[in-house]
Amino acid sequence: MKNLNQLKKVLPLTVELKKDKVIIIDQVQLPDKLKFINLKKYTQAISAIKEFNVRGAQALGAVGGAGIFLASISYNKKDPFDFISYLKKVSKEIIKARPTANNLRWTVDMVLNGIDSRSDTVAKIKKDIYNSYKKLLEEETNNAIKVGGHGEKIIKNNYKILTHCNAGSLSAIWYGTATAPIYSAILKGKKVSVLVDETRPWLQGSRLTAWEMKMVGIDYSINIDSANGFLMTNNMVDVVIVGADRIALNGDTANKIGTYPLALMAKRHKIPFYVAAVKATIDFETKKGADIEIEERSGDEVLKHTSYWENRNLSKSKSKKFNPLLEIAPKGSKAFNPVFDVTPADLITGIITEDGILKPGEIKNLKR
Repeated sequence: MKNLNQLKKVLPLTVELKKDKVIIIDQVQLPDKLKFINLKKYTQAISAIKEFNVRGAQALGAVGGAGIFLASISYNKKDPFDFISYLKKVSKEIIKARPTANNLRWTVDMVLNGIDSRSDTVAKIKKDIYNSYKKLLEEETNNAIKVGGHGEKIIKNNYKILTHCNAGSLSAIWYGTATAPIYSAILKGKKVSVLVDETRPWLQGSRLTAWEMKMVGIDYSINIDSANGFLMTNNMVDVVIVGADRIALNGDTANKIGTYPLALMAKRHKIPFYVAAVKATIDFETKKGADIEIEERSGDEVLKHTSYWENRNLSKSKSKKFNPLLEIAPKGSKAFNPVFDVTPADLITGIITEDGILKPGEIKNLKR
């Protein structure tokens, strides 16, 4: 792999804008099938967010922005003031779809803020929204590439990199955050190997990050989440790089459940622990991690085999391929299923952003 153009040939866009629709990779189908979903209504964008067809901070934001764009192109009345009121109502529906990822709210707000105050027709507002959304997708992709440029400096040749969940290209518009330093390192000719946490219960590591590594041709191995202490004790990890769904002003970071104990183990073994995220992930209104709302999802995700969720979608369509799977816990079991945990700032070596690698305490000095 020599340049970005070669990388684009093997790693497709996660979110792609067209004139009358937005195309996304259906992440529920991976790694078995690479399928795409055509979003043509804002309700489809909301459904894709809720049903995990799209996930990951930047990608969630991008599909949230898609919801505003799609709502605009289907609007057929002529009053511009009613149009803007309608878009604001839609924006509230979109933001409610997933509460923890800051990028969702940020992107929706940015697309709406792209409306020129002098726009006095519905047609002009529609054009503003399209241009605003298109520009945002381009800028956020470039920001991910900048994250990679800064982050590859911490990666030495033959490094063994441990990552958690999927903060890769699939979690973004393209290129990713935690994977961005990895991709930039291989483009510089460095040899690396990646240790992929499987990441229960949705297995975003073994299903998605491993898929990316295979597509790009990076040496990788999948490990169960609880093997990390063993890996670190046996000198099998040189650096940990994870993504983020929301970063508080003091540097506390919400990310996929299991990130916090990973940071604790890294601290114990004196292994650098980095968070990679674009600035849109920073919540300048939240002072500390304890104030971040943590989403809790259905216990069925824990009590049933992961493929249950693919079968659930098939059952909705009354497909003959649907085969109910046995539960993997005794009937009547309860399950606690928080989606994220918060890693305190003092466990984080640095936060890699498009503006450079910062100490957690320096986050508050960034310009929005």
